[in-house]
Amino acid sequence: MTNSQSPESCRLRKCGSATPLVWVIVMAMSSLGSPTSAQVTINEATRSPDETATLFLRSVRAIRWGTVAQFLDTEALERFQFTVTMIANADSSGELREYLVQSDSAGMSDLSAFEVFERSINAVIDDMPGLMHSLYDRDDSVIGSVREEEGVAHTVYRTLARISGAVPEVKVMQLRSTPQGWRVAWSDELEVIEAALRGVGR
Repeated sequence: MTNSQSPESCRLRKCGSATPLVWVIVMAMSSLGSPTSAQVTINEATRSPDETATLFLRSVRAIRWGTVAQFLDTEALERFQFTVTMIANADSSGELREYLVQSDSAGMSDLSAFEVFERSINAVIDDMPGLMHSLYDRDDSVIGSVREEEGVAHTVYRTLARISGAVPEVKVMQLRSTPQGWRVAWSDELEVIEAALRGVGR
């Protein structure tokens, strides 16, 4: 990043290093008071719900959907894949499929849930500057997590929009423990993004 580039403009234009995931992990772990070695892996960085929630929220604010996808639980990714598939199949012209995943029917069937999420959300968010602004122009802070049975946790976090008169909102994110670490099962941000996605098909 050159000295003339602001953090906000860099985020929106997706500039920076060739390893955005490492960048997000390093930045987030630094805020947690943890080691900031570039050798930190996603598995090592998601050993607790709080750490995963922090990384996820920072990735959302950075508008890096490929990175966001890496912090999602498999079922969350499959939910988005199902939604995109239903929207695409309902349009006989194939235009929505091309718009959402930049592929035809045969090509889409070869895409993973991860790829479908990244492509479709990038397409939708790029055409909704108001939604994009609401996602990145804010401050988030994780308050803490409550772990339940069967590897489920609910993480409480506070978010504050960077606009005059904004009032902090307290939200709850659901996470699930996996062999790779904690992953986000659902959150308010995903709810908003899915609603925007469904709006494309109407």
